[in-house]
Amino acid sequence: VLPSPEGAAALGVPFRGNVARIAVRPGQHVRQGEVLVELLMPEVARAAGDYEAASLRRDAWQRRATQLEALREQGMARVFELTEAQAQLAEARAQQQSARALLKAAGVEAPEAAQVAQRGTVPLRSPVAGLVTAVDAVLGESRETGSAPLVRISGEGPARIEARLSRAFPPEATFEFLAPGHAPLGVKLVARAPAVDPRDGTTAAWFEPEPARSLPSGLQGTVRVAADGLPRVKVVPARALLLEGQAVFVLVREGEGVRRQPVTVLGQSGTDALVESPLTDEAQVASDAARALAGTGGGS
Repeated sequence: VLPSPEGAAALGVPFRGNVARIAVRPGQHVRQGEVLVELLMPEVARAAGDYEAASLRRDAWQRRATQLEALREQGMARVFELTEAQAQLAEARAQQQSARALLKAAGVEAPEAAQVAQRGTVPLRSPVAGLVTAVDAVLGESRETGSAPLVRISGEGPARIEARLSRAFPPEATFEFLAPGHAPLGVKLVARAPAVDPRDGTTAAWFEPEPARSLPSGLQGTVRVAADGLPRVKVVPARALLLEGQAVFVLVREGEGVRRQPVTVLGQSGTDALVESPLTDEAQVASDAARALAGTGGGS
């Protein structure tokens, strides 16, 4: 079972800072957006101050430009005065956008800028809902950008299962996932890799529970092909297969002897093989083709 993109998160340090507050500890459930740690980040606090200052200048020059525009229409303002006001307004907007970009990189939204500028601390919030599994932070310690994550969170999300398939299966085939401690779970095939692994001749395939549900990340089990509803698909012992040239047969009892029944192998797992053929449920197939042939002198 692969981890969901929304099922795990590691909270790192976006900018250099000192740990000012630790709001969680391992084993604690958190909501998405909940504050986990607060850091003193001079660079981010300065950007928050620049954003607030640029916002004030923008508002002031916007009012001035609006007044001058009205006066110009009445012939009471000169063009260069309006041009200067518009230039100052554009500069204030540019400074505001620059500061907002840095705040965004630190996870600070524009409405929070005033509080960050006043307090100097930046709240780091959980990107997912889940359980805190590790906290690696000490009050007062300094952290650099790119250092180890401060907090790790493990959550849940829609499960996806990766398996290895040896052959393609009929479109009407159904699948189920079997894992220790879990009831058989119906899954659907959502994708199959186009390349074959040269080590074992298999291809990777991905399944999802139907309906969608969460499963523990890392859970291991087996994806089983369910042949129910496929009257031409049967499960036979792998040793029942007899390869002659490019054809594959099984030996079916017929009277006092046996006959070769052509089959198409759809897949093989362990000691079992999934084959497609007109075999009936009553047909008696030799479980060991080589031994059966030896016992009949190689005849059919």
